[in-house]
Amino acid sequence: MSNIIPAQIQPAFPRSVPRGQVRAKLLELLGLDEIPAAVPYEAETPRDEEDIRITHLTYANSLGEKVPGILLVPRKARRREGPAIVCIPGTSGSAAEVADATFEEGGQVRGFGRELARRGYPTLAISIKGTVGRRQTAAHWEQEAKFLVAYGRPQMGIIAEEALRAARILAAQEQVDATRIGLTGMSLGGLATWYPMACAPWIRTGVPICGGIGSMARNIHEGLADRASSAIYVPHMLRYFDHPEIVAACIAPRPFMTIVPNRDEDMPPAGAAELIREVTPVYEAMGCPEHFKVYQPEGNHQFLVSYFELMAAWFDRFL
Repeated sequence: MSNIIPAQIQPAFPRSVPRGQVRAKLLELLGLDEIPAAVPYEAETPRDEEDIRITHLTYANSLGEKVPGILLVPRKARRREGPAIVCIPGTSGSAAEVADATFEEGGQVRGFGRELARRGYPTLAISIKGTVGRRQTAAHWEQEAKFLVAYGRPQMGIIAEEALRAARILAAQEQVDATRIGLTGMSLGGLATWYPMACAPWIRTGVPICGGIGSMARNIHEGLADRASSAIYVPHMLRYFDHPEIVAACIAPRPFMTIVPNRDEDMPPAGAAELIREVTPVYEAMGCPEHFKVYQPEGNHQFLVSYFELMAAWFDRFL
């Protein structure tokens, strides 16, 4: 439990932003500008493995950094354009691990992007900003964060931007219906799922797994706050709203499912409970309670094959 700041520090949950203005304020806090409809990228020569066409590519974020990605497209022809999914690893992962031919359980499921492609979904695996393969040292990451905040460009805003640029690239593929784009990821990749979905109403659905979603305030005061970098603590956010208000205002009524294990080190149970308590009535009032689901399995911060199957079933149903 955090004792760095008082539990009753103000402002806390002021709800001073009308629901219809939450997305605009969130975009402001994240320093996120409109994502162009056409995102340029550089692609290597595709190669075929199994029944999947694999293309390594890179694209630039707004800081001029190159984001590596791996596009996985089932070779079996569709009669028409269909859904597709951006797949994002956790901090210790990479696009290569997400696209790996081996589908197996570990701290996070290896090859989950490839497995979704085997099941018929074009996927784009990306190495998001903040993953160990892209950043230098943790100290350099935090120093960069300080400077970016001064420019109104927090790390989480860049992370959301990279995910949405990947979604634009995926949506532009000829096999893909641009109105049926999903996002999923583990840990940092989970944050890179639900923040972008809140920012962009054109994302159809998302499934963050152990994605630090519940309540930022609860995580600060009741969680293991030192586990995470400063990136997850978006500057000024608790002056206006917390995670439940974002989901209620910016994601509902779109289908949204998350998995928050009951011993997830990145989100205390009270945070998940708060999300459920505040968001469930919103979906019910909109007439689509089945569009919102929070799973709280027994366990800690990990991505199991059973979680993958829940995620895949959600996409089969809603994407």
